[in-house]
Amino acid sequence: MSAHAVPFEKYHGTGNDFIVVDADAEGVGDRAAFARAHCDRETGVDGSEFDAEGDGASAGRRGADGVLFLSVEERFHPTRVVMTLVQPDGSTATMCGNGARVVALWAHDRTGDREFMIDTQAGTRRASVTADATAATIEMGEPTFDPARVPLARDTPLIDEPVEGLTVTAVNTGVPHAVAFVDGGRDDPDGIDAVDLDAVAPPVRHADVFPDGANVNLAAVVDDGSGDGPAVIDQRTFERGVEGETRSCGTGAVAVVAAARRLGLIAGESAVSRPPGGELEITVPDEGHATLTGPVAREFTGTLPADPR
Repeated sequence: MSAHAVPFEKYHGTGNDFIVVDADAEGVGDRAAFARAHCDRETGVDGSEFDAEGDGASAGRRGADGVLFLSVEERFHPTRVVMTLVQPDGSTATMCGNGARVVALWAHDRTGDREFMIDTQAGTRRASVTADATAATIEMGEPTFDPARVPLARDTPLIDEPVEGLTVTAVNTGVPHAVAFVDGGRDDPDGIDAVDLDAVAPPVRHADVFPDGANVNLAAVVDDGSGDGPAVIDQRTFERGVEGETRSCGTGAVAVVAAARRLGLIAGESAVSRPPGGELEITVPDEGHATLTGPVAREFTGTLPADPR
């Protein structure tokens, strides 16, 4: 292998796709440049160049939603994995729910373990992989509406207030999110999918009230969970750092459920979020850590230039 080629694997969690690199043997000098080049949706990594595996959720899609640089520390019990996510714009995200679920499967593929502690910049999170290794659960911390921790450029929480054309609730679930509820789910031709997210989200993402920016989520409550099952919420997310819509966002799903609970839109602490990439199961208890559960899969492997310039 050339000294300038880096082994990688491609994984996804509900369509949220990531290039995964073993940080202990990476050989990448400029992680930001590496991510910008290989995550690009027009010119980045192309699955057709490699032997496809997994369920092919990213088939036909170039690029990725980020690069996960991972390091396994097996001397700990449970096994500890250090996670760094570099986004397509070269920035580093403090937390990523679907990315952390991918980390759990990647670590399972290497160690055979099913329980892990994942070190993120938002804190250490416990994760587990199902016996058949088709799904993973990640502990997401406690969602907060505290203006200092979102953060907000004000001293009071931002709850169901207008911001740049959307009515939003601001919550941090490892990263800042703005959640806007709309009428009509995916089955409604005038519902959530009819909104031009690329037009309405950027002004909120860059609004002055969010000094660090924010991910922007549209959500529609399809079932409030007052019957026998959990609440069901359709979701779309414009991700900071990706600067566009992703097929799924785990921190966004938790933010949507946390905001729905705060606004009294759903009954109970459990919900199913339905982003375009699949279904996610979320719990947001009154106290303690939220959890995120959903499918994960390995797609393909190969090598990429360490210096893409």
